[in-house]
Amino acid sequence: MTSFLFDTYKQHHDEGIAAHKAGDYPKARLHYLMAAKYLCALAKEAGAEFKQERLKKAQRLMEIARELEGRQVQRHKGAKGGDAWDSVRHVPKVPTEDDEEEAQGERWIVSDPPKTSFEDVAGLEDVKRAINLRVIYPLRHPEATSRFRKRAGGGVLLYGPPGTGKTMIARAVACELDAAFFSVKCSDIMSKWVGTAERNIKELFASARGRPRSVIFMDETEAIVSRRGGGSTVMDRVIPEFLAQVDGLEKRENMLLLLGATNRPWDMDEAALRPGRFDELIYVPLPDKPARLKILELNLQGVPRAADVILDELAERVDGYSGADIQGFTAVVTDYPYQRQIETGQEQMVTRQDVAQALGRAKPSVNDKMLARYEQYRRDRGLS
Repeated sequence: MTSFLFDTYKQHHDEGIAAHKAGDYPKARLHYLMAAKYLCALAKEAGAEFKQERLKKAQRLMEIARELEGRQVQRHKGAKGGDAWDSVRHVPKVPTEDDEEEAQGERWIVSDPPKTSFEDVAGLEDVKRAINLRVIYPLRHPEATSRFRKRAGGGVLLYGPPGTGKTMIARAVACELDAAFFSVKCSDIMSKWVGTAERNIKELFASARGRPRSVIFMDETEAIVSRRGGGSTVMDRVIPEFLAQVDGLEKRENMLLLLGATNRPWDMDEAALRPGRFDELIYVPLPDKPARLKILELNLQGVPRAADVILDELAERVDGYSGADIQGFTAVVTDYPYQRQIETGQEQMVTRQDVAQALGRAKPSVNDKMLARYEQYRRDRGLS
């Protein structure tokens, strides 16, 4: 529903601007009013901050529409093809290019602010510490930040095996900062049409810069800044635009944090990893035992289990599983008693046999070869 509302708003918004520039003010007025209508509908689905932002923009569009009423209008075509006009003293200004870019960038805003805090992220204490030092503390402790010449914002790249919680960490950061959260899958930004990917990037950053605090989370970052030199003309256009938007993030007036996530850091263009861009690389590993235990507890909370199904022991047995793998395992292990209860009509619980069967079916998605490559990458770059 949200996608339909946004696409319809965007269509009316763009057609209103086109008509406005062409001098067809009645048509522009109609499209501005329709755009405002759909923007108000979008506001109803948004969180408190974004609701006010969208209502404010809808009000501005309605103001422009009112100003256009009775202004210079194109009435008809003359007999020889000439235009006939009514004259007026004032025509309202067309929304600026920056306004348009900011509006288009809203498609990536997560309407409801993330409610995931660092307390909800199982384990990953080293990752949390690095994020706190780099991002959270500079904003919460400005005096100490100034004294030690630390800075807030900028670019941080989270890398590591799939399913280890990189997206959850990004949501937690946005929650801790009380920031607007833009969530982008980089493959969605790319396009086969010339200029579209660059425009998408520009619109995204324009919208994020329009707020006091913003977190842009870019998943599959390697898709947008993959290594150049392979003959791709698309990358030759997209990467310079991305780097131009990222350069000097920490020097902007608003706090804008760019969080990238990738399972393939070795595929990223070196230019993106230089200071002032993704200058902080943080490895997100497989969960350790305390983290695995917490994930099991969260996913099996309230689920009836036999006395000999001990979660601490189970946490040992899922060593080598990612967080996503463990979630998948808990879904499988509860399938068996769930099916038995439906078939027999009698209450059931998770048994050790169910655990054994689930472990046989739900295998870890990350192997030793993959982990070895991450270790080699860290050594090659001198990362901790």
